[in-house]
Amino acid sequence: MWNDLKECVAKFFETHRTRKIGFLGGVIAGVAILIFGFFNTVFAFICGIIGLYVGSKFDNGDDLIDDTLNKLNKILPEKFRRW
Repeated sequence: MWNDLKECVAKFFETHRTRKIGFLGGVIAGVAILIFGFFNTVFAFICGIIGLYVGSKFDNGDDLIDDTLNKLNKILPEKFRRW
């Protein structure tokens, strides 16, 4: 029985790479929620996404400040625009 289960899991991880990434991401997120709590985990993921965005801007050689200000100019209403 255990050998059959091991074979099934091994076959799954060999053939379905994107499912493996999703599975591992879900397990990591679940463990983080259990250990740190929901809002702390969400905060950490948001910080990670912001870091990914900033890092990709630096890798592309873009001007981070001008791009961010232009995006904020498009998003914010007129009364909040100060630049």
